[in-house]
Amino acid sequence: MVEVGQIYRDTYFDGLDGGKQEHRTIRIIEVTGDKVRVETLTDVLGNVLAKPRRTQISLKTLAKGYALVTKRTAPRRSRP
Repeated sequence: MVEVGQIYRDTYFDGLDGGKQEHRTIRIIEVTGDKVRVETLTDVLGNVLAKPRRTQISLKTLAKGYALVTKRTAPRRSRP
């Protein structure tokens, strides 16, 4: 079940480079009907965004193109 506060990563490039590439990550901020409002936390290069971008996606897109982040699947942190 999708809940506010959960973090997901995109799965668009999982088959490339042995799955070692970075992923866009999003945080659920609101669930309304068949859509969710999210904040984009990192871009596809793994860079943390200075100002998270908010957008809305369908639950169908979330289910097909994103995976719930666990400690094991969390993106690598870039060092300053």
